[in-house]
Amino acid sequence: MAQQTAGPSGGRRASARLLWTGCAVLLLDQVVKKLVVSLMPLGDSVDLLGPVVRLTRTENTGAAFGLFRGRSAVFIVISSLAAVAIVAFRREIAKLVRVEQLAFALVLGGALGNLADRVRRGAVIDFIDIGIRDLRWPAFNVADSAIVIGVTLLAVRFLFFARPGAPDPLPPSPDREPE
Repeated sequence: MAQQTAGPSGGRRASARLLWTGCAVLLLDQVVKKLVVSLMPLGDSVDLLGPVVRLTRTENTGAAFGLFRGRSAVFIVISSLAAVAIVAFRREIAKLVRVEQLAFALVLGGALGNLADRVRRGAVIDFIDIGIRDLRWPAFNVADSAIVIGVTLLAVRFLFFARPGAPDPLPPSPDREPE
């Protein structure tokens, strides 16, 4: 991953931005889930864009998209470790290019959003339901989306732009000093 040395105040700003963005994702996730829980009984479904995009309130004791159901305790540990690692390494993450910082912030917020559900409810509230007729993607939520987007951004950066000796196509963040 691209890394440049940040000045002292730039590193603090980038570190704070990482934490604030993660908190914003957490807040958005929890507010939307609270609305869904308060307005929809479990199993209810409402068409948003015809039958293609629906809100369907479900609960998931597994990982994103319904994988590994019934293993909530394992995912409490995984989410906790991911969040602690991101916070612990926030100063190193602050030295990365902005898209990588954003990716880690999205993963942080998503991990905390689903962690909050698992700790409080023993399951994650899912509600975004996409598909056609019986061909439906497993229901997901804002936190799942943030994690997937964050991991995808990191994968794309790593696979296509982080080659040794390759020039970085992204401009440096204004918070960082060039090497």
